[in-house]
Amino acid sequence: MPSAVYPLKGVYFFVTHPKALWLKTLSPIILTIIFSIFSIGFSIRVLFPHLVEKFLEWNWPHWMSRGISAVAIILESAILNLIFFAFLVGFFQDMIFDATIKARGLGDLLDDTKDISKLILWWRGVRSSVLVNWILIMIKILLIVVTAPLQLIPIVGTVLACCISGWPTAWSQHLHYDMEIKGLTVGGSYKSAAKNKWRYVSFGSVAFGLELIPLFNIVFMWTNIVGAALWIAEEYERENGLIKNKSVSDGPSSSTEQTPLLSEDY
Repeated sequence: MPSAVYPLKGVYFFVTHPKALWLKTLSPIILTIIFSIFSIGFSIRVLFPHLVEKFLEWNWPHWMSRGISAVAIILESAILNLIFFAFLVGFFQDMIFDATIKARGLGDLLDDTKDISKLILWWRGVRSSVLVNWILIMIKILLIVVTAPLQLIPIVGTVLACCISGWPTAWSQHLHYDMEIKGLTVGGSYKSAAKNKWRYVSFGSVAFGLELIPLFNIVFMWTNIVGAALWIAEEYERENGLIKNKSVSDGPSSSTEQTPLLSEDY
């Protein structure tokens, strides 16, 4: 199955598994909604009029001033949400990922960490959730700023901007599994992501595009985690010969696409 489908599967899986996932995401979503209402309200009431006025002072046409200001407000909201998400991700991302894996009936996939000391697990969590994720989120913010002019080109520009930000978006969603469960180093996780770069770009482009949608990105930031967990779960099933035994209710799968996402050992 194309990796671009998994962010959308994450939305469907999230909606259809309220008992397993809704309570896990309730707190971060409520916190994100509160922050988003504040940031959007501040942007519309303060920043938008100021930007329009500034562009008009530069003798820009009125329609262009309002249009560019609207795009700037959307990007500003996405950046603020990413910064806020960076604070929440260390607390909730791993929990939502693990809950999705268990809801898929693959709790055994997480058992590899049972015999590892809590100190080692804590350090793995610090590396993936705090250090690397923070760096990748800052890179995503930088890419949003750099690709902002592309957003002025309808459809094509937005698609190109999403593709540019796709790879770091996808890699950040794999760090918990790569580093905390498999025990890979940062370099090992990077090599796996680089080896599968086009699949990562495909997944990340769709995931990043969902995160740009105002208001709905409050939920999509978390359903993307679900989508990444589903992607890893199906790769695990395929590599261990379990894919034929799974119910089709979890979504169709293709036996023609073989990838080494989970098979590298660093």
